[in-house]
Amino acid sequence: MVEFALVAPFLLLFLIGLLVLGIAIANQVQLSNAVRDGARAAAICGGAGTAGAQSGATPSTTTTKLPNGQDCTTANLVRYVNTSLALIPDASPQIAVVVNGLTSTDLANCQPGGTVQVTASFKQPLYLPLVGYLLGDQGNPNYRSLSAKAEATCEQ
Repeated sequence: MVEFALVAPFLLLFLIGLLVLGIAIANQVQLSNAVRDGARAAAICGGAGTAGAQSGATPSTTTTKLPNGQDCTTANLVRYVNTSLALIPDASPQIAVVVNGLTSTDLANCQPGGTVQVTASFKQPLYLPLVGYLLGDQGNPNYRSLSAKAEATCEQ
């Protein structure tokens, strides 16, 4: 009984730490998947309706949509990525879209062969200050910054 009383707090802290680490890893995977899906959707959407105009032909009359059925705009793309992250509790991700390495975020500027980058980050709460001292960001042991970046080649 005495040995258990001495070991139990450390064992409990270790088990809770594993649980919190598992949550953080699962949320990182979810973030990476959402960003990758967003970059893929942006690459398919980019320049939709303008591809034919470059070669002198009439512009395409078909309109490409995001997988959720919304029009191909940057605001809708950000909403699409946020929807994918809705299952992560307490997540308020910062999402950025960069087209062709420029500060432009207009998906219409993503011409075939160009690139679109989608990045997202948020602060993952660690729930326990003791676990936070091991896994948390420097200066704030209550959170761990998670981020993901994906790049795709524009197709339209």
